[in-house]
Amino acid sequence: MNQYDTSGEDRFVAGTLQLVAWAQRNTRGLVLTVMAAAIIIFAVKYYMDYKTKVRLAAATEMVNLRFQLQSGTTDQVVEQLRAYLIQFNGTTYAQEARVLLAHTLLQANRAAEAIEPARQAMDNLGDDILSLRAAFLAAAAYEEVGDTAGAIGAYRRIEQETDLRVQRARALEAMGLLMAASGDWAGAASVYDELVESSPEESPARPFYEMRAAEYRARASGALAIQPSAEGTEGG
Repeated sequence: MNQYDTSGEDRFVAGTLQLVAWAQRNTRGLVLTVMAAAIIIFAVKYYMDYKTKVRLAAATEMVNLRFQLQSGTTDQVVEQLRAYLIQFNGTTYAQEARVLLAHTLLQANRAAEAIEPARQAMDNLGDDILSLRAAFLAAAAYEEVGDTAGAIGAYRRIEQETDLRVQRARALEAMGLLMAASGDWAGAASVYDELVESSPEESPARPFYEMRAAEYRARASGALAIQPSAEGTEGG
C-alpha cells in the first residue's frame, strides 16, 4: 500500500494543466485585459496628478489675488477674479473667489454685479463660514439695489439654515429693520417675537427685542385703526 496519498497532488497538477490550457486558448483576451487595466491605472494616476497640480496652481493664484486686493485697483482685481473663476471653477478655492468678487464689487458700489457671485457661493449655510459670509453679502447687495424682498429672503435663509445663534440673530434683526422700514409693522413685530423666543432669559438683548416687538405691534394696530377714519374723511 502506498504510504502517501497522492490524490491532492494529482488534483493540483490537473488544475494547473487546465489553467495553462485555458491561458493558451485565451492568450489574446488576457493580453487585452492586462493592457486595459494598465491604461486605466495610468489614466487614474494622470488624473490625480492633474488635479493636484490644478489645486496647487489655484492655491498659489489665490495668494496672489489676496495680495492684489490690498494693492491693486478695483477694476483690475475684479477682472482677475473673474478670470480666476473661469480657470479654476470647480476647485475648493472657487467659492472663496466668488466671495471676494462679491465683496470687492460691493465696496466699489457695484451692488447689482455682486448679487450673482454672492448667490452662487451661498450653497452650504449649515456649517460653512464662506457660505454664510456670501449670504450676508447677497443680502447687502439686494438692499443696495432696493430689492427688499430679495434681501429678506437671503436673511431668512441664513436664519433657517445656520446653527450659529449670533448669526441667526443678526439676520433676524436685519429682517426686522427692513420690514419696519418698508412699513410692514406686523411682519417686523413677528420677527422680533422670534428673537425674543430664541434669546436666553438672561440675555441683555432680550428686553430690547421685547420692546421692539411691542412697539411694532402698536404701530401695526395704529395703522389699522387709522385706515377707516381716513377713508371716512375722504368720503365726506
